[in-house]
Amino acid sequence: MAKYEYQCEKCSYVLTVVMSIKKYSSRLKYNCPNCDAPVKRIITAPAVHFGAGFFEDGYESAKNVKKPSTDDGE
Repeated sequence: MAKYEYQCEKCSYVLTVVMSIKKYSSRLKYNCPNCDAPVKRIITAPAVHFGAGFFEDGYESAKNVKKPSTDDGE
C-alpha cells in the first residue's frame, strides 16, 4: 500500500490517503474534510516500511538456509 498526501489550497490541512499503487490515478479528486475546498497532491520522499520477516541481512527465509559445510571429507 502506498501513502498519497494532499494539502488543502484554502486551509493547508494535510490529507493522507492510503491505497494500492494499482488503484491510484491522477484523475482522482479529493476535497478537504475541514472546509470542502479542493486539495492538491504534495510529492513527498518515498518511505520504505519493512514488516515482520525482514532482518539486517535479508529475508526471514534466509535464516532457514543451511550454510555449506567446510568439511572436505578427509
